[in-house]
Amino acid sequence: MSFFRNMDLYKAIVLLSLVLLPAGGWMVKLIDDDLVACKKAIHDATKAGGVVEEIGSLQRKVEVVIQNQRGLSDAINAPRTYFEEQILAAGGSGLKTNDFQPSEPKEESVTLKSKQRIVDYVADVTWPRKELLVSMDFVYAVLFNCESGARQAGDQVQQSVWKLRELTLVNSTDERTISGHNTPPPELLDKWRITNMKFARREPRKGS
Repeated sequence: MSFFRNMDLYKAIVLLSLVLLPAGGWMVKLIDDDLVACKKAIHDATKAGGVVEEIGSLQRKVEVVIQNQRGLSDAINAPRTYFEEQILAAGGSGLKTNDFQPSEPKEESVTLKSKQRIVDYVADVTWPRKELLVSMDFVYAVLFNCESGARQAGDQVQQSVWKLRELTLVNSTDERTISGHNTPPPELLDKWRITNMKFARREPRKGS
């Protein structure tokens, strides 16, 4: 007790130093360990295939999902506008809006073998101009755009709710051959008239 009884400033500093130095050293070690862990985390995050790259990849996927949701909403809520945009994008500047006519979808009730009741929404795309002849590449482009949800100006390809149900094409060579009762040529011209084109989407029937 005599030590504390004779305590002065210098003795107090020495005593505090004995107590605080180990604590300070322990804190310095903790900070140093944290710095090492931070440097390692930064290195692991910024390297190829690291967390930063993974976050960027996930962000792009989220953006695609959001974009797809918007595309699906447009395709369901405004089907005529949807088909018009997709078909015009396939035809380029040579195709006009009066060359084809998308109709409002009609409901068709269907019961699957599993007894599940569903509704098919069938959209008919008519091509009123009989003189309009198109190439098979154009037909493929129309089907691809309408089924994939591809957008003009190089936007991200999306998944569409619409799928081809019916398609009927008549070749111009066939028409001339039939009318003249002649033998068909060895090769048909790549000129086709679209006489029937229907797309459909399917939903569970409400209340089933």
